[in-house]
Amino acid sequence: MILEAISLGLSTGTYCTMNCAPVLIPFLSGTDKVSYKRNSGLIGAFLSGRLVMYFILGAVFAAIGLLVNEFIDPVLTRRLSVYAYFFSGIALLINSLGVKFPWGCNKDCGCKVPKLRRLGNDWVTAILSGLAVGLHVCPPLWTAMLRSVFGGHGLVGFFYFIFFYIGTLPFFIPLFGIPFIAKRAGSIKRIARVTQFCVSIYFMIFLGLIPMIFE
Repeated sequence: MILEAISLGLSTGTYCTMNCAPVLIPFLSGTDKVSYKRNSGLIGAFLSGRLVMYFILGAVFAAIGLLVNEFIDPVLTRRLSVYAYFFSGIALLINSLGVKFPWGCNKDCGCKVPKLRRLGNDWVTAILSGLAVGLHVCPPLWTAMLRSVFGGHGLVGFFYFIFFYIGTLPFFIPLFGIPFIAKRAGSIKRIARVTQFCVSIYFMIFLGLIPMIFE
């Protein structure tokens, strides 16, 4: 069962990368304090938020009986993805405006409003964006939830899902090398901050609000 769970996680790794990379790469590359320890901590906070959201979705889906269906509902996943993009965009925007605006690289840059700076804190952003990205539900994730709930006793199902999640993690290993690049190319930080701002607007408006209103 462990091998099955890890293999299932590996099968969804590219999907995870596709949804997480546009959030994580500009966010991690544009932080003020660049270090391997801090970068690893932010990645861990993001991944923890994502895992928590998976557990929340699994509990909710099980409670309302959706997991009795072996096949994932494409309409449901599309709606959840819209909210994932919208809330990811909000988290990135607040971080950009609260901490990094106007994308300077010295300690005096950033918003002067204390509450916005606290809300846009890098650690808060990592957790909130992880929770938001966790709303993306793919078929392997749905299968893992199904197997976790109906594959055995509660503890067995819990560990099945944990090993499934572990199977997705190797695809995040390249992110741990971001400080190596950021420390050697000063322009990367400015480019990343502008990119983060643009991505946040794109996520909120074009992948969030427009589909919410017109679909």
